[in-house]
Amino acid sequence: MSKICPIKPVGPLFTNPKAANSAVRGDLMKADDCIIEWLDSKPPSSVVYISFGSVVYLKQEQVDEIAYGLLNSGVSFLWVMKPPPKDAGLELLVLPDGFLEKVGDNGKVVHWSPQQKVLVHPSVACFATHCGWNSTMESLSSGMPVIAFPQWGDQVTNAVYLVDVFKTGIRMCRGEAEDRIIPREEVEKCLLEAISKGPQAEERKRNALKWMKAAEEAVEEGGSSDKNLQAFVDEVKRRSLEVTACKSNEIISSRRFGQQVNG
Repeated sequence: MSKICPIKPVGPLFTNPKAANSAVRGDLMKADDCIIEWLDSKPPSSVVYISFGSVVYLKQEQVDEIAYGLLNSGVSFLWVMKPPPKDAGLELLVLPDGFLEKVGDNGKVVHWSPQQKVLVHPSVACFATHCGWNSTMESLSSGMPVIAFPQWGDQVTNAVYLVDVFKTGIRMCRGEAEDRIIPREEVEKCLLEAISKGPQAEERKRNALKWMKAAEEAVEEGGSSDKNLQAFVDEVKRRSLEVTACKSNEIISSRRFGQQVNG
């Protein structure tokens, strides 16, 4: 982009080591306190993390198919089901009767999660995501393979990049344009493929780790993001000095003019 127009790309800022102790995040709700403790109890690379962001709202029928796909696959999962805003006029999505009882400790359903911490947890094997821009950046920067479940807008384009360009994900759907409910059989197939130990899964993980390394290198001292951010700050300082100098010259000129008039 910098070759097309005069921009200075920076980021991903949330991975910047200089900001490690600050809150570079935008949580909409308080996360469940026991999520990390629950993940700690699971074997490495055994959990599927499922979150469709803060805006996407699935049909109840699709939620049912995902739930049965999870049950049939038998995989461990952490599923974020954010309730709709009270004034949105949307019905509260519910899980099938007896779902949580059948799942037991093999799965956990929460309203919100500390996503950045979850994505780097060793027990998490993949991220089933709507491919929003924040989630896309966080998955790449965390070295986390994905199951792409886009719905609309840039999510569909982001999914294409994750699956076909960055090669860190598998595709579960192609967005609302498909106009179909993804059946439990396809959900189950994607889940099992995502956590498998086969060569394709290993390749997706290698690619994900490659992008994580690139993100780390960009924000570290001397990296492209670090240099661009410093260049931006230097440019702001330079322009500020120019404005200050210009105002000083105007004041001097005004005083000289006043002296000439009075003289």
